[in-house]
Amino acid sequence: MKLFSNILFFMACFALSSITEAKESERVIDHDFISCSILTSEHLTVLQLAQRGLSEVEALAELPFNNRNAKGRVTEVYKLIEGEGILNAYSLVNSNYARCAQLVFESKGKPATDLVEYSFYYCAGENRVRYEIILRINQSFNLDRVLSQTPDTHFDVAISYFKLIKNKGLLASFDYTANNLKACLSQIK
Repeated sequence: MKLFSNILFFMACFALSSITEAKESERVIDHDFISCSILTSEHLTVLQLAQRGLSEVEALAELPFNNRNAKGRVTEVYKLIEGEGILNAYSLVNSNYARCAQLVFESKGKPATDLVEYSFYYCAGENRVRYEIILRINQSFNLDRVLSQTPDTHFDVAISYFKLIKNKGLLASFDYTANNLKACLSQIK
């Protein structure tokens, strides 16, 4: 039941498309925490629709689009699902989000707490912790080992995910994480 076989492939296709070379030794990222979060939320919504049985054609018909690039991203996610499967697709999108946020952090640092971008930074960090918990559970399926590598502030989260995965599987945990991220983002004003 081990997942996540082609994370490097996905990162090359998705994450690195966000990065341009300024100089050989210097990377410039075209994103901020807001764009990383919004794009990830979009990808996760498409994954959830696919998980619930909507075809690409139905998803394209149902989703509101602000620009034509969004339709292309829907198609990219469905191609990812077709090539990697839904579980790997969820993992890859979460991995890409963590990478995007990390690159923004390395390039621009932590936003000031009085900026709206700080809330997006917070949601990205919270999602990363939840994703890492899922990975640890999948790797060992040993709650004590998972808790030993989890921040104290997230013990309850790890226990909840462990129970969810035990009862409903990994797919349910990714769906739940997507809902948590979207709830976090929807609270930003």
